[in-house]
Amino acid sequence: MNETRRELLRLGAGAIAAAGVAGCTGSLGSGASDAGGEESEGTSATASFFTLYDFVRNVGGDAFAVENAVPAGQHGHGWEPQSDITADVVERDAFVHLGIEGFQRWADEIVAEIEANHDDVTLIPVAEGIELSEYGDRGHESDHHDGEEDGNHDGDEEHGHDDHEHGGEGDHQEEDGRDHGDYDPHLWVDPVRARQAVENVRGGLVEADEENAETYEENAAAYLDELEALDRRFEEELAGRERDVVVVAGHDSYGYLAERYDFEIHTPQGVSPDAEASPGDIAETVDLVEREGIEYVLYDHFEGDTLARTIVEEAETATDVARLSPAESVTEEWEAEGLDYVGQMEEINLPSLRRALGAE
Repeated sequence: MNETRRELLRLGAGAIAAAGVAGCTGSLGSGASDAGGEESEGTSATASFFTLYDFVRNVGGDAFAVENAVPAGQHGHGWEPQSDITADVVERDAFVHLGIEGFQRWADEIVAEIEANHDDVTLIPVAEGIELSEYGDRGHESDHHDGEEDGNHDGDEEHGHDDHEHGGEGDHQEEDGRDHGDYDPHLWVDPVRARQAVENVRGGLVEADEENAETYEENAAAYLDELEALDRRFEEELAGRERDVVVVAGHDSYGYLAERYDFEIHTPQGVSPDAEASPGDIAETVDLVEREGIEYVLYDHFEGDTLARTIVEEAETATDVARLSPAESVTEEWEAEGLDYVGQMEEINLPSLRRALGAE
């Protein structure tokens, strides 16, 4: 993203209205377009949610068309197709999925079908080889996230730490009727892990289309530089903060981000998107806000600010709310503004975290 575009985003992001949740659809292509803007007759892929779609279009460029399976306004982990989309997926050359079992059950089913019957479709599991945190490592309820495991830029080869390979296998827990798995899947909110994911995308595109390998290598190198700059900006702009804890009034999708930049997250809801905060959880959170002198309570844009505003009304020190994006979804307004993955991280999450941590 060039500097002119970044400046335009800085001016425009604050005016973006919250988008309503789009209706579910069983067809591909809602809320997204191919990399070249038109249906391509060349190599193509389906991505199982927005973030992976954005990674693929940055690496693939005009040489590799990609479709986002999830409609605009829908969470990647919550959306389910109303009809069988497998036939659409297997018509393309590759299926780009997270590779963490239980995150998207419909995607798991498509992976199994491709493995069994469609060896001409390249599977690209984006989380392959990336170190993941078990939910229990951070506490599964309304705990603070201690940030000790990965918080000091020790999480990958750029920062002097060897990640162990993890493909998302393991036993999975049924919680509130949904299979979430043992591992926190939201690896992309950490720009360093996002770089590793992009490297996996690059390898998958090269495997699917060796003729354009040089193009994918060059595009990936440029995008990896952009993600490295994103990492540096978070590190630098959050360094001079007044406090080390934030409150997120919603389910916690941001644990890897907190680990990377060494702050704590408290949420009255825990990690499950289906859980609701009890009166006791809310009271505990209000006490924390007042004890830490927190002024801004954060909320997930796609979940709404009702709980955050309730906490602000109850806590004497709190003055306002600030939104976060899980960076796994997009709205039509954000698309029009150019708020891709990097844009959401830079223009929504970083300013809100600066406010909440007192780093302005």
